[in-house]
Amino acid sequence: LLCATALQGIVDIPAFGGCDDYYILAVALFCFATTQLRTLRNTHALALVSLLTVFGMSALQVVAAFQYSDEQKVPAWWFGNPKVDTFEGVVEAMLGATTTVWAYVPAFLTVELAGCMARPLELRKSLALSGVLNVAVFLVVGLTVVAKWGYDIGDPVTLTKVGAWSEGSALSKALSACLLVGNVVSYMLDSVPLGRFCQRSWAPGFADTWSPASVARYALYTLPTWLFALLLSLAVPNLFVLLAFTTAFTVPWVTQIYPAVLYLALHSRANRSLLHSEGGERFAKLQPAERLGVLMILAVGCVSFVVCLAAAIGKVSFKDLRGPSQIGCDNWIIWKG
Repeated sequence: LLCATALQGIVDIPAFGGCDDYYILAVALFCFATTQLRTLRNTHALALVSLLTVFGMSALQVVAAFQYSDEQKVPAWWFGNPKVDTFEGVVEAMLGATTTVWAYVPAFLTVELAGCMARPLELRKSLALSGVLNVAVFLVVGLTVVAKWGYDIGDPVTLTKVGAWSEGSALSKALSACLLVGNVVSYMLDSVPLGRFCQRSWAPGFADTWSPASVARYALYTLPTWLFALLLSLAVPNLFVLLAFTTAFTVPWVTQIYPAVLYLALHSRANRSLLHSEGGERFAKLQPAERLGVLMILAVGCVSFVVCLAAAIGKVSFKDLRGPSQIGCDNWIIWKG
């Protein structure tokens, strides 16, 4: 859906009549084709393209912030927001926390991407670099845009009501182009390992050739996850509500809670003795400082889950936060709220 929205921001296809679902179907077919690659050998080039799109989007937002003003600007506070006295304001603040949790997607893909690498330990360098860049973008771009346009910045930023993102403007099209390329690259990096995992799980004896029969079978192995994603994109009436709940039920658990519990379990006295007796790797006893660090990660994960879940429920509850929601297009509307 993000790719479809970006494509719509670049080119208006008259035959689609402005229907988001048609753009989704067009992009989905291309994305399905990318999952048939099976392996990603030149990921250095893909990573460079992704990095350039991030820098491009960052630069465009800073330029837009200095060139355009928000006539309805409400200055931000250093802590909280001007709606802090209302329950809706509290939910909005929690949605901001959800954005920071969701933004660091590389942590979500650590195991998946490491499993595809010849030298998995090399991924630590990528994680360090992506972490530094992530914080830098939040500080440099985020603070600049908020200082210029006030606290109520749209998510994504193109929803902010300023002239920079008016339909057909050069800045809007340039940002959409960066979003489209960046999201397609991200989809490839995510879906190709997932497709290969499905094939290895369902058909470990698969003849990995490019004969018509093998191509057709591999397409069938990757089809269920693609269809599931397409169904969600078409059937869920609001992308950002879906994103809020998905964040709550995945990111804190996969990046913080489960790794912390697993790490503590592996270093427990019983597991250390069991693994060593069976000839496995012997895990050393955790030092107090290490245990404290792991427990802090576990606590942060639990807090993140509660905040993200409360924010998702609040987003559904308040119409102003939920935004327009519908299933189908104007000429074949199924549901609208």
